[in-house]
Formats: sequence, structure tokens, C-alpha cells
Amino acid sequence: NNDQHKASLINLNEKVILKFDRLSQCYNESDPDLVKSTCGLLLDDHYQKNIPGMKVTANARYHVSCQIPVPFSGVKKSIITLEAGPRRPGVSSFRIDFNPAKLSSSGLTDFLSLLQSSIDADTTEYFRHGKVTRCDFALDFPEHHVVDVIVRSSRTQKHGLYSDRYGDPQTIYCGTPRSRCVVAYEKPIEGSSDSCLRLECRLKPGIPGHQLINLKNPFASINLIPENFSELAELPIHHQFIADSIRIGGLKRALRPLNTAQRKQLKAAYSTASPLIPDLNAFWAQWPEALDCCGLAKEFGIPKSTEI
Repeated sequence: NNDQHKASLINLNEKVILKFDRLSQCYNESDPDLVKSTCGLLLDDHYQKNIPGMKVTANARYHVSCQIPVPFSGVKKSIITLEAGPRRPGVSSFRIDFNPAKLSSSGLTDFLSLLQSSIDADTTEYFRHGKVTRCDFALDFPEHHVVDVIVRSSRTQKHGLYSDRYGDPQTIYCGTPRSRCVVAYEKPIEGSSDSCLRLECRLKPGIPGHQLINLKNPFASINLIPENFSELAELPIHHQFIADSIRIGGLKRALRPLNTAQRKQLKAAYSTASPLIPDLNAFWAQWPEALDCCGLAKEFGIPKSTEI
């Protein structure tokens, strides 16, 4: 049994790849005339249709908000948001937002070329010294589903649960959107009608880009417990009711209506439950490789000793 367990973990490690799933980064330009110039260049590209499919609007924060499909030529495109011209004091001069994992090499080349020609700072200056306001990291587990797990994070106090029309859990939240948030949901598998468990850490680190490589493991405090763990307690309550109660309000909520003996039994079962994916923390070792695979290692200034 131990050999089978070790083999399954090795097999799982080979299948699960860490993905750099979102990056939002802001940059301040000290010269307001250069910011106005950037806004003019982006508007010119829009009006002259220099970039196919480019859409430009304004919002409450920026005078110019661009939705840019990259690569400029090709079929499989990814959308990059580039915003410039703050409307209010305290808002950064520029902001970018995109999914690095979905960006092809040609898409990245086109984006960096556009950024280089639009702002005064070069791209390495932007990425290394711009403030990272949000970054998401994702792990997909092809052999598991949301309904199979109870997601717990020791550093979060709030929980949320969304279910489908049949009452089966589809999305689980731990934390709040204002800070670190852990999300587990059903992710469709590309090219298939199946789905799998995706575990996502959404961070708002507020650090310069060159410090991104030194982020602490965001998955370190997360535990995936089998939803039927309470069967070990042998309580006269179906494990599904206990699992749903813990998903909504944590273990304390599930313990509240039980008597003293039942509480001890459930606590013991909870503390001894084997994590569904015990090697979860090890996946963070892929972070430098994930950054390199996105083509952004050079832009963020990863030291040579860390490069893949």
C-alpha cells in the first residue's frame, strides 16, 4: 500500500504544473507630459486601426483603457489590458493586466514591442520596478474534483461556497478579495468534456516586480481534506452534511450542534484525516520554471543562479 501511495504521488507530481495565471502591475511616470504622449499614441493606434481587434474605452480610473489581442497576427489570441492616464491623484500612470500562462511567445513579443514603443521607460524597467498589485497562481489536479474535497487555509477567516443547480459544490472561497484569497473550482479540461479541480491562490503583494521571484509559498497553509473524512468518527450523520457545514463555516460550525462525545470523535477524525494531496507544498518549487516558461524571467530580472 505504501509503494502504491508513493507511486501515485510521483504520477501526480508529473501531471500537475504550476501556472502563473494572472499579473496586474502598475508603474508611475514622473513626467505628466510623457503620460499624455502615451495616451495619444494608444488612441492613434486605435483610430488608425494599427492593431487588429484593439478596443479602447475610458473608465473611472484611467482616460485610456485598451483591450489588446496578441499576437497581432494569428488565430489563438490572448487579451492584454493596458491602461494609461490616471483620472485621480494617487492612481498609477500605467497599468497592465494579463494572463502570462496563456500568452504565446509571439504574443509576448508583440506586447513587449507595443509597451516599449508606448511608454518612456523600457520594458525591463517597467517589470522590475513596477508595483505588482495582483498575481494568481494555479494548480490543476486532473484526477480530483471540488466535490471530493474540503479546502482549508489556516490564514483565512472567511469562507464562501457556490453550488450548481444540483447542490454540488462548484467554487469554494477562503479569504477575501481585498487580500490573499484561495479559490477551488471546477476547471474545464481543454479539448474534453471533462473538468478537474483547480486550486488557485490570488495574491495582492504590493511589491516591485524584481521581488516577485522571492514570494513565499502561497500554498503552504492550504490543506485538501477528503470530504468523507467524518466517516472515521462513526457519527450518526451522513458525511456530506458535515462536509458542507465545514465548507461554509469551518470546523467550529460543524461541531456546534454536537454533544461533547461527538465533538471529540469529529475532532479526532479531522486531525487524523490524511490530506488528499499531501505533497501540495512541493509544487511551489516549479515557480522559477513557470516564470521562465512565460518568457518573463529576463524582464523580472531573475538572477542567473535561479534561471532554468
